[in-house]
Amino acid sequence: MKLVRKKFFKKSVAGAWMLGALCACTPQPEEEQPEKEVKELKVLSWNVWHAGHSKAYPEKGCEGTKGILKQSDADVILMIETYGCSNQVADHLGYYHRLISDNLSIYSRYPIVKTYTFPDSISTFNFGGVELDMNGKRVRVFDTWLHYLPDERLTPTEKSEQEILAWDDEGTRDEEVRRILSVLKPFLAEADSIPVIMGGDFNSHSHLDWTEATKDMYNHGGAVVNWTVSKEMEKAGFEDSFREMHPDPTKELGVTWYWSDGDVKDRMDRIDYIYYIGKKLRATKSESYNADLPGTLDFKGKKFFYASDHGFVFTTFALD
Repeated sequence: MKLVRKKFFKKSVAGAWMLGALCACTPQPEEEQPEKEVKELKVLSWNVWHAGHSKAYPEKGCEGTKGILKQSDADVILMIETYGCSNQVADHLGYYHRLISDNLSIYSRYPIVKTYTFPDSISTFNFGGVELDMNGKRVRVFDTWLHYLPDERLTPTEKSEQEILAWDDEGTRDEEVRRILSVLKPFLAEADSIPVIMGGDFNSHSHLDWTEATKDMYNHGGAVVNWTVSKEMEKAGFEDSFREMHPDPTKELGVTWYWSDGDVKDRMDRIDYIYYIGKKLRATKSESYNADLPGTLDFKGKKFFYASDHGFVFTTFALD
């Protein structure tokens, strides 16, 4: 979410560098190419907030962000708010990568054989993807950013569901996700042979979280809402990998974003997701990680400076 923050901060379970060339690629040394059959794919999606740093702590932020990504050992990373750090991250990881736009970039342990953009339908600032070749197995992966307005912190929970949805749809997120799903139709038709993963910062709540059971939790103000974006994704056949692995939001919300006034956390929600579709793909584990901004993340046995206002989602898939 792209907001000027002074008093408000976000916590999540969610530019100083020269912009890299479009579709730059860092080859992986031949001896490091995996030789055996690929049976698992680990995907991480993270809005790193202004290239993973701010003017207040540029070096620490950069090193912390790269350290977390390296420690994750993710096979695929969907990055949002890249803003010039694409080449640095790719070099640090030793991964192939595609710079979809100054906002979106994708990193992969496996060769990228195709790049997909749809500038006539949806801006590359919002959406783009790649096709990976994992020793003969193909997967298509798409990176997403939907507009941050209207500001979900200001959700009028005292109103009816119809009024809340009308408020939400005053922005462009509903139009953006419908355009995205429209250009994806040919890929979704082939999803049982070439699975599709779509992740990123959707800047939108989920109907799977704003339920009857959670209406009096997380400062939802008694509201039960079938949010447009998540419903459209569901209607298109996508599975929300985190909620699939954690079906009860009262026990595990999976916060990737919060805002607070001082010590009071006024709203806690998920707005970052990893969706997928296809018979050859099955989620086996999904977690979300977060820390204060700025703060320290204890991640996989190491501590890292945390420089983002979003948490990240980390999903492991089994490949048939």
